Amino acid sequence: MTTYTVAWGWNSDDPSGQNTIRVSTAEELDAALDALTASGPYLVDIYKGTWAKGEPVQPDGFQLVWGHPHRAALTWMGDDAAIAVDPDLPEWPEPIGHDQDAASPDRTRLTPAQARQALHEYLRTGQRPTSITWVE
Repeated sequence: MTTYTVAWGWNSDDPSGQNTIRVSTAEELDAALDALTASGPYLVDIYKGTWAKGEPVQPDGFQLVWGHPHRAALTWMGDDAAIAVDPDLPEWPEPIGHDQDAASPDRTRLTPAQARQALHEYLRTGQRPTSITWVE
């Protein structure tokens, strides 16, 4: 079973320099996301395997703005980088602040449930999800 890293914030004791949780299943990912919701919003990295500061670029994966009750932002960080959107969902009226900055309204055109569904697909396939619309 493949291990994925959920990383956020700052933690000098972790080799990545961030707080990390390792997950392998949708249930483990959901538990991690639920825990972050309670104290977010956060900018969260999600990627296959592990990564440490000083190593080459993190593996393909996502940056996720998570913890807002109505919206999320999901960006694929692979070679074909793109932003996930629901074309039927209007932009949120203002930037959504998180622990490192803020996500602009054009990046927050997903609900938390849609972002979670896309991440479940990523855990199943290891690839950029196809169940969601991507814009570059």
